[in-house]
Amino acid sequence: MPTAGTSPTTPLLRITVPRRIEASPEEVFDAWAEPDLFRRWFEPHRAILRKAAVDDLWYWEADHAGRLWAHYCRYLRVERPRLLEFAWMSEATRGLESRVTVEVTPSRGATDLVLTHNGLPDDEMGRGHEEGWTHFTGILAEKIKGLR
Repeated sequence: MPTAGTSPTTPLLRITVPRRIEASPEEVFDAWAEPDLFRRWFEPHRAILRKAAVDDLWYWEADHAGRLWAHYCRYLRVERPRLLEFAWMSEATRGLESRVTVEVTPSRGATDLVLTHNGLPDDEMGRGHEEGWTHFTGILAEKIKGLR
């Protein structure tokens, strides 16, 4: 059965953004899962954040291209320090409840993060998520040392 906002013929997109981060897996995971840390690097315009727990809801607004974009999220899997998965819905997903998975793996004294966003509409706004996630994971890589 299609998700809200889809039809049986809606083409869907999967994007993957890898990033090496000079920090431990626990530090990287906590930067996503702890509201105070998340707020410091993600810098949402406005947000209602909760510590990551399955089925908890959270919300944030991005200031992009001269306007605010609301994002509605729900934690699906929380497996510290290796995996965080959440449902993601916004105007840019055209009402689809897409899925973001953040996988964290130790690697030679640092951490390899792989972010996968699955179930996006295969259109300009859906494809734009790759640039957005590349931007945000880059900010995390730059700011991780200051979060400690």
